[in-house]
Amino acid sequence: MGTGGTITGVGRYLKERNPDIVVVGADPEGSLYSGDQPRPYLTEGIGEDFWPETFDPSVVDRYVRVSDRDAFRTARAVTRLEGILVGGSCGSAVHAALEVAREFDESTTIVVLLPDTGRNYLSKLYSESWMLQYGLLDRPDVVRVEEVLASKGVDLPALVTVRAHDKVRQAVDLLQEHSISQAPVVREDGTEVSAFVGSIRERELLDRIFRDPDALQADVAEVMAPPIPMVEFDDPVEAAFAEFEQQSAVLVTKAGQVLGVLTRSDLLDFLAHRRRTSS
Repeated sequence: MGTGGTITGVGRYLKERNPDIVVVGADPEGSLYSGDQPRPYLTEGIGEDFWPETFDPSVVDRYVRVSDRDAFRTARAVTRLEGILVGGSCGSAVHAALEVAREFDESTTIVVLLPDTGRNYLSKLYSESWMLQYGLLDRPDVVRVEEVLASKGVDLPALVTVRAHDKVRQAVDLLQEHSISQAPVVREDGTEVSAFVGSIRERELLDRIFRDPDALQADVAEVMAPPIPMVEFDDPVEAAFAEFEQQSAVLVTKAGQVLGVLTRSDLLDFLAHRRRTSS
């Protein structure tokens, strides 16, 4: 149901010939017709937030409220299984018809009107990325942060830390020893999340030491940067990627303990390796 003209006209005509016909209106979630609170929805061309004069509600015997997810996934199924390229409003109608059909036996005739083509929605409901963006499709492979961490090589320890009371010279030696550009700073030895109080980064250290060579004798606590952001081991890898927009590394945690460090380079290597494996 959009402005209500189709269901009103068709419903009146059919009931003139058979008063026992049941007219069902498919309505998106967020539309006023089926009694929902008006709110935005993605299905186009159906539903309203007011009662248009073109709609006669007395013609409709029942409503079936359909979510965007069900509408679009049903439209895609119709296209895939029946070879009929339909839009999201048609997906709503077919989903409603399937809901109603469960209540009747095989002798019942059910007619569904499909008024819209899917040609106008190729970049929307027929786009995998668009559907994923709006959470309307399940991701086939949810990659967790722990999977990326486990894929790292064994050349480095899982976690290289610097103590806050170490001297800057010791921190520089540690970075060079492991060929890394940054490390978390801990208050004392241990992997508890609460022990991680800061970080050191090669770029900031170079700037500080170049301007003040005596800084090599200072405690790391005097020159450290803010702590490296943390993500949980079972978070989707998107959580780490979001941090990489601003940061070059994250700490991976589990049950209050830090398991290791992930860098942009680690994620890039994982994605490249995974792409080769899947192809």
